[in-house]
Amino acid sequence: MEEIQVSQEEMRAYLLAYQGLTSLKPLADEVVIVDFIKKVGCIQYDPLNMVGRNPDLMLQSRFTNYDPVILEHLLYGKQKLIDGWDKMMSIYSVEDWPFFQRLRASKVREMEGILAYRQSLEAIQYVDEVKAFIESHGPASPLKLDLGNAKNGRWGHGKLSSAAMDYMWNAGTLSVKEKKNTQKIYDLTEKLLPKEILDQIDPFENDHDFYKWYFKRRIGGIGAYWDRNGGGWLGHFVSDKPLRTKILHELFEEGELSKVKVAGIKETFYMKTEDVTFYNHMKSDFNKTVHFLAPLDNLLWDRKLIKDLFHFEYSWEVYRPVSMRKYGYYVLPVLYGNQLVARFEPDMHRGTEPLRIKNWWWEEGYEVTDAVVESVREALQAFCSYLKADGLSQDSSLKIIQ
Repeated sequence: MEEIQVSQEEMRAYLLAYQGLTSLKPLADEVVIVDFIKKVGCIQYDPLNMVGRNPDLMLQSRFTNYDPVILEHLLYGKQKLIDGWDKMMSIYSVEDWPFFQRLRASKVREMEGILAYRQSLEAIQYVDEVKAFIESHGPASPLKLDLGNAKNGRWGHGKLSSAAMDYMWNAGTLSVKEKKNTQKIYDLTEKLLPKEILDQIDPFENDHDFYKWYFKRRIGGIGAYWDRNGGGWLGHFVSDKPLRTKILHELFEEGELSKVKVAGIKETFYMKTEDVTFYNHMKSDFNKTVHFLAPLDNLLWDRKLIKDLFHFEYSWEVYRPVSMRKYGYYVLPVLYGNQLVARFEPDMHRGTEPLRIKNWWWEEGYEVTDAVVESVREALQAFCSYLKADGLSQDSSLKIIQ
C-alpha cells in the first residue's frame, strides 16, 4: 500500500515516458506496436480520416517510419490485434479476447435497447440467416445481403443487414475481417481467431474479479489516473463511480495499485504498483523532440487532467457547429519536449499531394524560439513521409512562424 508524492513536472515526465512520447522513438515494426498496445490495453478507433485515423496518428507520434500498412497487417493479416469495444470503439490485443466476455454480454443488452429505440429490433431475428450466409459465401459486408429495410423511425441503420451484423459484431459472433475505407467486411469470429484463444474459458470466477482486472487495466491505459469522472472512465462498468471507488480502494489495499499525490492537484491518482519501478527508473529524455498527437490519444482521454497537469485546454471540435468552434474541425495538439506548446488544423490529405496546414496556433504566452520552429519543421517532414505527401504546401510553412 504505497503512496507516492510527486511534483506536476515529475508526473508529466512519467506520463510522457509511459506513453512513449519522448525523444527515444523506436523504429516502427509489428513487435513494438503490439507490445505498446498490450501495455496500454487499447487504442481508441474513430473512422474520421483527415491525415490518418486516430490509431495511425497515435502510432506515428511514437514510432519512427510508421506506415499504416503495419497496423492493417496486424489487424487483418496476422490477427494479432482485433477491433472491439473497450474504451469506446478500440483496437486491442487478440490475447485479451477471452477476458472481455462480460463486456460483450453487456454490449448485447445495450444493443437490444438501442435497436428497440430505433425500431429495428427485428434485425436480431436474422442472426442465424446472416451466419448461414457468411458460412456459405465467405466474408461479407452488409451490402452483400438484402434483408430489407429497417423501419428506422429514429436515427440508425437503414438496412436490417447492417443492424444485424452490427449486433453480431458487438456480441462477438462476427469480427472484422478487413475494412474498405469505413466499410466493415465481417467474418465469423470462429474462423478468424486462433483456436487456443477461442477455447479459453472465462478467466474470471465472478463479476467482481473481472472488475478488478478491468479497472486496473484502464489505469494502465493512461499510466496513472485519478478517481474522478472524466474521459478516461468512459465505457461499461468503469463509469459507475460508486463501483469504481470501491474497486480502486480494494486494489490499493491489496497492493495492486499505488496512490500518487501530485503537488497542487487535490485529486488522488492511482498507478499500477508494477509501474512504480518504471517510474523510479524511467529515462525521461525529451530533448527537443516534437510529437503531433492524435485527438483521441490515450494521453488526452481526460481533458481536465491535461488542463490541470499540462496547462493546455483542448477539445475535439469535430461535432460542434462551426459557429461554436474556437479553433477548427480537426485540430492536433503539438508536444515539444514535455510541454504542449501549440495546435494545428491540417487540411484533409489524400494521395501524394503536398500537406496543407489550414491554421497554426502557438499557445498564448509561449516564447517561440528558432529551435522550436526548426524542430517543428523536422517533425512536419517526418509527418509528410508518414502521409506519403510531397512535402508541405508553400503557404503552410509561413503559418508556423507567424
